[in-house]
Parts: sequence; C-alpha cells; structure tokens
Amino acid sequence: MANKSLRLRTYQLFNAELKTSVFKTVVNYLLIALIISNVIAVVLESDTAIGQQYHDFFYYFEAISVSIFLCEYLLRVWSCVEAKNKHKRTNLSRRIRYIFSPMAIIDLLAILPFFLSLIFAVDLRTLRLLRIMRILKLSHYFSGFNIFVTVIKKELRSIMAATMVMFFLITIAASLMYTLENKAQPEVFGSILQAYWWSVVTMTTVGYGDVVPQTGLGKFISVIIMLLGVGIVALPAGLLAARFADELRERKQNLNAHIERALEDGKITAQEYQQLHKLAIKLELKIDDLKQGIKLQKKLYNNEHKHHSYIPNEDKTCPHCHKVI
Repeated sequence: MANKSLRLRTYQLFNAELKTSVFKTVVNYLLIALIISNVIAVVLESDTAIGQQYHDFFYYFEAISVSIFLCEYLLRVWSCVEAKNKHKRTNLSRRIRYIFSPMAIIDLLAILPFFLSLIFAVDLRTLRLLRIMRILKLSHYFSGFNIFVTVIKKELRSIMAATMVMFFLITIAASLMYTLENKAQPEVFGSILQAYWWSVVTMTTVGYGDVVPQTGLGKFISVIIMLLGVGIVALPAGLLAARFADELRERKQNLNAHIERALEDGKITAQEYQQLHKLAIKLELKIDDLKQGIKLQKKLYNNEHKHHSYIPNEDKTCPHCHKVI
C-alpha cells in the first residue's frame, strides 16, 4: 500500500492531478528552467570558440541534465499505471503503451543523444539537432501545446485539403513559368523543378527577388499567382485560428454545464468544487475560468429562483370586494 501510495503521488507530481502543491510547483519550475538552460547550452556550444573554451562545463552540465531527465523518464514510466484506465490492462501493457506515446518518445529523445555519443561516433551536428529537441519537453508544462495539437487533429482534413490546393497551384505556376520563361532565362527556369523555387517564394508572398520573370506574359501570370497566394497560403492559418477559438469556447461550455449541474441544489460543496477543479485542469482551462464560470452560473441561478420566488395566488381574494389581491 505504501508503494502504491508513493507511485500515485509520483504520478500526480508529473501530471495535472488535484490541486497544485508547493512541492509540485517548485519541481515543475526547476524542470522548465533545466530544459531552457539545455537549449541555451546547445545554442552556445554550437559556436566553436565558446564550445572549446567551456568544453568541460558543457560536458558536465550535459551529464547532470541527462541524469535528471533519465530519472524523470523512469519515474513517469513507473507511475503511468496510476492513470485512469477504461480498459482492463496489465501494468506491463500500460507501461509499454505509455513508452510508445508521443510525449514519452519526446522524453526519450531528450536523453538518447548523450548515450549515443558514448557508444557511437555520431556527427556533432546531428547530436545538437537531437538535443535541441528537448525544447519539446516544455509541452508537459504548458497547456497551450496540447490544445494546439487537439485543434490540429480536429482540423487535419481541412488543413490537408488547403495544403493540397496550394501544392496544385504551386505546380501549375511552376509549369507555366517554365513554359514562358525557359527561353529568356534558361539558367533559372531550365526545368519545372528549378521553377518550383520561384513558384514557392512567390505563392507564399515572400518574393526574394533573386528570380523574377522577364517576359510580359510571365509578369502578368506572376501578378495573378501573387494575388492567389495571399488568400490560399493564409487559409490554413485562418482555419486554425477559428478552430482554436471554437475549441476554447467548447471547453468553457463543457465546464459551465458541469457547474450548472453542481448548482442544482443551490450550492457547490467542497467535494463538487474539487471535481470541477480537476475537470478544469483536464480541459486545460485556467482556474480563473472556473471561478468566473461559478460566479456566472450562481448569478443565473439566483436570478432564475428570484423570478420564481413570487407566484401570485389567484385564489386569494379580498373578503369585502371579492377582487383578486
């Protein structure tokens, strides 16, 4: 029982469970600081002069960081079985399932480069690329990342459709410019593949200016492509922005619906508030959203019951004139 209790507390430490304690807050902030420090160290170490001058410092800092990240990873794997499980699975199968989850893979990538460098002669640039991926570990501690991933999943079909339309237009534009500009500029429009560069930078409205059409028809087509690019390239961003707002609104509506049910008896008990608090964390909403939701629902509840508190009694009449009072 003691082991299970320790495992449960460990799970709550690394996950959004129950009310945030001082110890959990301190641990989370220390891990965030360590992740950011590692990213800064990788960036500084990429400079040859700095890397050589502080080689020993960077090495020991990397070793200490990897030791901490390894402990965190093992503790997450050990305690993941405490997560609520709708399906009957053994602890081993649940741990294997967690190990292959996206977040666990990110944690593994954070420690893998150090051990690869000890076993194999790996290119330092490749190792730095893997080490810089530690910045993804911040997604453990900032809810906005998870909301963004949820939005991407829900709008994946629309984004894919917009991306395919953009790809078709880029291909058509590259083919047109190859046909129109090949004779005038064979060095930059020598093939459709070469024309792709111009097509992409023009369609995305970047327009470096290193490759420009010279023929009159080519310039005319370029104007049309640039105007199309303004709308087509911005389409996925607009879809994501609208869906992001919808997702936040849906989550707040879900929370407010639970608050309304909790207020059916006119009050929210400590147990009900604890459940609402957990739901707000699960929905990745701020505690201020919960407090505002409770305040709003209480106001609506009071107004509704105040309206129904006075019901005229039609049977009550004046004993003298017999008129309804």
